[in-house]
Amino acid sequence: MWIKLCLFFAICGICWLAEVANAAILDSRCYLEGGGSAESFLATEDLPVGSIIGKLRINGDPNADTGDINLSLREKNAPVQIVAGTKDLVLSVELDKEGLRGPSSIYVNVICIRRRSTDPSFVIPVNVRVTDVNDNAPQWIGTPYTLTLSEVTVPGTRILQGARAEDADQPGPFSTVEYQVLPGPYAELVQFLNPLEGTLVLKKALDYEQLQNFTVKLRAQDQGTPPRHSDTLLRVVITDADDQNPKFLRESYSAELPADGRAGELRVRPEPLKAVDQDEGICAPIQYTIVQSQDAKYFRVHPHNGVITQLAPIGYADLTHGATLVVKATQIDNPDRYALTTVQLTRPGTHSDLSSLAFVQKRFVMRIREDTAVGNRILALPTNKPGKHLKYTIPDPINSQFFSIGSLGELVLAKPLDYEKMTKHEFQVIASDGLTNSTTAEVTLEVIDVNDWEPRFRETHYEFVVPKSQALQSRADSFEGVLIGKVEAADGDRNDKLELSLRGQHAGLFEIDATGNIYMRPEQLQSLNESTVHLIAIATDSGVPPRSTSVPVSVTMEGLTLAQSGWNNNMLGMFGMIVGLFLLIIMALSCYIVRSKRQRKSSPGGLSLGRNRVHSQAHSSVSSANLVTHEKLAGNGNGATVTSGGVSVLHMKHPSSNITMANPINNGMHHVGNGASSSMVLSSASNLLERERERERERQRESYAATVRSIVSRASANGQLYEEDEIEHDSLSQQGQQQHQTTPENNNRKTVAAVTGGITTITTTVNGAVNGGAAASNLMTASDTMGSSENNLTVYF
Repeated sequence: MWIKLCLFFAICGICWLAEVANAAILDSRCYLEGGGSAESFLATEDLPVGSIIGKLRINGDPNADTGDINLSLREKNAPVQIVAGTKDLVLSVELDKEGLRGPSSIYVNVICIRRRSTDPSFVIPVNVRVTDVNDNAPQWIGTPYTLTLSEVTVPGTRILQGARAEDADQPGPFSTVEYQVLPGPYAELVQFLNPLEGTLVLKKALDYEQLQNFTVKLRAQDQGTPPRHSDTLLRVVITDADDQNPKFLRESYSAELPADGRAGELRVRPEPLKAVDQDEGICAPIQYTIVQSQDAKYFRVHPHNGVITQLAPIGYADLTHGATLVVKATQIDNPDRYALTTVQLTRPGTHSDLSSLAFVQKRFVMRIREDTAVGNRILALPTNKPGKHLKYTIPDPINSQFFSIGSLGELVLAKPLDYEKMTKHEFQVIASDGLTNSTTAEVTLEVIDVNDWEPRFRETHYEFVVPKSQALQSRADSFEGVLIGKVEAADGDRNDKLELSLRGQHAGLFEIDATGNIYMRPEQLQSLNESTVHLIAIATDSGVPPRSTSVPVSVTMEGLTLAQSGWNNNMLGMFGMIVGLFLLIIMALSCYIVRSKRQRKSSPGGLSLGRNRVHSQAHSSVSSANLVTHEKLAGNGNGATVTSGGVSVLHMKHPSSNITMANPINNGMHHVGNGASSSMVLSSASNLLERERERERERQRESYAATVRSIVSRASANGQLYEEDEIEHDSLSQQGQQQHQTTPENNNRKTVAAVTGGITTITTTVNGAVNGGAAASNLMTASDTMGSSENNLTVYF
């Protein structure tokens, strides 16, 4: 009855607990739909304030009237709010991924309370991640830009480096800036080297005489969709360069000699002699001189104002037909820039037209640079009857291609000069008035060489391989200056000489001569750890200014790779030997430790005692012989030890019987000695191992002595070590019943047991030697394998 009542109440309790648990499980209010412990939303940084970020996935109805949960935020003044009676999460502040105008992320905690329940409230973390939008345009740094360029700046020159615009958007396409020059009046003059790099280069040549400055518009634009951009201005100021010759205001002048022939200043018509520099931005000062001629000795020109003065009286017979002076105007700061004009001198009342036509000089000599631009006036060929009515010709067909003569007798360059093809131009010029008068002059133009050619290599890349035979020599250091290859370079300038050199990290290992032969210096190869060496060969000419060019050179040294690989193999072999020896030592130590642990387990402290039986194991080592010697010295007349054939037999006297015990330790000395030799090799490798062996020897001495004393004491107490009926069940005694029956052992040992009149004698034969006992004993001794590292001493009583 009581048992049934207990079962009833137990069943009722279980049902009640199940209902409570079921009710708790069914009440999932304030849990997240689908599981989880936190809510996460994404919102773009341009989301307007008041927009709904997302809807909370919380189980329950937050309606104020009919709902079953209440939702609220733990944080005050949070950047988001929960709409009352709903699960909507709305934005209350402006967002900014860059964190400047608003938060770059939002983290709040929503508190959910179950209505009509005493359950504690739930805290649900809500994380709103703000994503980036392209809301920032690139901004130029350090603008506007202003540059000053010379008009002789070569197209392709980088005129602006470091122009930069930064975008505040997050790294990505919204912040990647591209640069461009906007179309405009001067946009064709400059361009960006790379759209992603703010480096501006000059696209076309400049001319100060035509353009002194210009402005272009630059744009920096990101890669958003749509892209955002910002513009800035670049103003370029052009400076004048000395690229123009001076120029006289008139192409020719005239003057009358004094009527009385006295010295004095000449009056030049139609206006005073004057020349100006055509480089307006420079306006270099001008110096006037008279070109040497036969008539120039009578006159002098003032170097600064150009006034011509007659130096001495001139007789009428000296200059009957007048004279022609050639005046040269030269820039003081640049003697290569000059201009020429003629001054026709006549006597009053004479008509120069009646005189015969003639050049003022029979021979004109001049030096001209080979880079002189085509179209430049390089020389004036004045006559005594200047004017546009004269006609000039160059009869030489070759030089007529290079030069032409204007209507006023000026020599003009018509074709570029080349010093490498022709160093001097000599030709005749004929002037004619179209009637009967004509004259001839010799013109000699010496071309000045200009370094206008860069050195050039025959190949764009040189690759050389050092043979193995040379590498073997290099390893033996038995040679010097081994030729590994040759580079060839030439210069288009006639008189330039080339100087060759090598550059690179390992250039010191090589040498190059004037002909381009590359030699290897083996004495420094020991420091080289690369099989392929990369060099730069540079050729520099002797021009002014010098020009140079370079070419890559690769040298592959097969032999050096072999040498290094052989060295590595030797090192690896040595390292492997060391590792193998180390592992061998570890294995020997491990074996020794395991053997020591086994010997401790078989020590006299763990001696097992059975019925009239003692089994004791002791380690055999060099110290075992010492133990026998110790017992031999410690004998006081009660016993003696007889050693025969390598086996020690211990004779102990007892009042009622004699005991003979064979000691196998000495017999095992030979084998132990081999083990000791191995141990000595190990001890030479480690002093710690030697000290451990010494301690082990002491423990063995004590163990063996204790074992012997225990056996002697038991034999003295019992008077008889074992019963005769037990011998029949003992394996050793059964062996003793079979006279002269041999048992093979590891060391060719034979043990024979004989029982006579209750006295048992154990005879052990080692290597053919038999140890017999004349004394009777009730103690039986058997020895285990003598060549092993352990010796077992078993005594039955």
